[in-house]
Amino acid sequence: MSALQPRPLPSGGAVVASPKPATTPLQKIERQYHKFLAKRYMTFMSRVALWIAVLLSLSSIVVSGDISKVPFAILSSFPVSLSLAFLLRVRKTFVTRPYRPLPRPSLISLVISSFWNRRVITLLFSYTVFSITIANVWCALLAREDMALFNSTPRHPWQLNESRFILTASNACLFLAVAARDILSDNLKADWPRERRPFAQAVKTALLDNIWGSSRIGFTFLWSISAPFAYCWLGLRSFVWQWVNWRLWGVAVRQNNRPFLGSFARSTSKTPGPWALLGPMLSLNMLTLLILQFPVKGLIAYITQPIHFNEFYRKSPLSLETYLITALKSQDPYYLQFTLMELLRVISIPRCRKIFFDDISKSPSLISQLCQELLLQFGKVHHVLINRGAAIQPQSSQSSPVDFSPISTTPDERKIPVRQADIFRPLAKPKSTVNLKSVLDGPIQASTPSPVAKLAQAGTLAIKHVESVQDQVVGRIEGNPVGDAIVSEAKGARKNVNEWAGKEWGRRSVRSVLGEVLVAQRVIEILVILSVASIEEDIYGNVQQVLPAILEAIVRFREAIFALEAQLLVQTRLLGPAQSGAVDEIKKDLHVAISSCDKAVRRIADIFGQSLSAFKFPPSVAYGLGEICKG
Repeated sequence: MSALQPRPLPSGGAVVASPKPATTPLQKIERQYHKFLAKRYMTFMSRVALWIAVLLSLSSIVVSGDISKVPFAILSSFPVSLSLAFLLRVRKTFVTRPYRPLPRPSLISLVISSFWNRRVITLLFSYTVFSITIANVWCALLAREDMALFNSTPRHPWQLNESRFILTASNACLFLAVAARDILSDNLKADWPRERRPFAQAVKTALLDNIWGSSRIGFTFLWSISAPFAYCWLGLRSFVWQWVNWRLWGVAVRQNNRPFLGSFARSTSKTPGPWALLGPMLSLNMLTLLILQFPVKGLIAYITQPIHFNEFYRKSPLSLETYLITALKSQDPYYLQFTLMELLRVISIPRCRKIFFDDISKSPSLISQLCQELLLQFGKVHHVLINRGAAIQPQSSQSSPVDFSPISTTPDERKIPVRQADIFRPLAKPKSTVNLKSVLDGPIQASTPSPVAKLAQAGTLAIKHVESVQDQVVGRIEGNPVGDAIVSEAKGARKNVNEWAGKEWGRRSVRSVLGEVLVAQRVIEILVILSVASIEEDIYGNVQQVLPAILEAIVRFREAIFALEAQLLVQTRLLGPAQSGAVDEIKKDLHVAISSCDKAVRRIADIFGQSLSAFKFPPSVAYGLGEICKG
């Protein structure tokens, strides 16, 4: 057997570790954003934990009248706080990474796709965990014998307490319904502020907004008073447990669960009555709603309100102007919103604008760099719009700047003078290679065969006959007062369902291709402020050199929105009864962006007046400018 030979040590001294890549200025800026927002979020969660502890302590005192339960209530608030933190974190992701499902043609596919998604399922799971946790904590705080975890019998010593089981299940079902309503009602979207206000005032406004008019209060109250009677008196109890025992579980599973759910399927002396369930269920559901409602309302304010940049400016080696220009290169739409809000605040201050306008220390100047980055971000939104949702693949901040202009043929769009506005110009259409004469001189299409035509005619007559019979049956039902009420309710429900389906289809169709419309609106607003101020403040005329590109960008963006609207309106013909809701939603969403473009062009035209005639525009852009100014 040969002996093992030791491996020789590598020569050349110690191994030198490869140096870490240098952190770019953009990465440092995004790290500052992340740290500030994380600190604000932790402050929010600490206040949520305090809110839960106070509510549980007060409710335990009110229900039991025993102040000695306060320490136990405070300890019990920790699992509730953890479960609510999980729920709020999941809801937060719908703001930082917006959820934009694709439109579906049918009602059933719209409903299924609204819930059959990993993120939505996680949200529903978080609501279930929170509601089950708060229900068990509340029953433990009550310390009542009829709300204990187990309700032992001689035959089943480990049988669960049916009252507690029903309270927990009812609470979970209720808030699953609340979560489903939020999903279907589009309540998960970000509500970004349009005006700057003190942070405390913004949070207070969000918390008190529609607090008593919320439909959740009425829905929770109605659920709490109807569920006990439906369970005990309407046969729901026996139906549910018999179905669970004999349909849902197999024989082996049924034998294993019988010690825990032994007598749930039959009435015994320990079977809870509706009046015994009414009080605990009402108090539990209202307490859960109170704990949940205010944190959910405050969450949006804490994650969307403008952040304070003064501390960032002090710690950064970059100047204020260079800091903002660098931050505009971020590929994260969530961080970009904060940059645009801060930039909008800065350029609204004349002394801060003056620094941008008066800079001639280098080429390109600060104002040229700023307009360049703004137009590139605008071009990114325009690119997604004209390509119907095909987003540009983001690159890491370590790499070179992202190419936002697949239309231009030059190697680097950032070297193109922004006054050319090439990133907004459409691709040249290739010449058709089809021989028109051969198409026109081709064989004539055969007419529809006679049997097929007769079959189609018979099908049309059959449909008309069925519709006439249906109208007669409905007319007879409406002749009865009770039947008339039922038919009216059914028609109203059907109308509401079709209206929701149309609006949901319209929202999805618009957001899938124009999800970052707020970025475009803020960029337009910033460019308009700079253009208007350049009349008196831009002594070197840098902005006026870029002004044709700004106007051309706005007009082409507006034309792309009109093209999208026309395309979507044609597609709504396939929706049937949901068409009217889809048309209204599409026009409402798109006309907000169109209105911002029109206002921007008119404001610039009012300030510059006849001076705009000195600029040269492509014919289509010049026509668009004329139409906007005439309107």
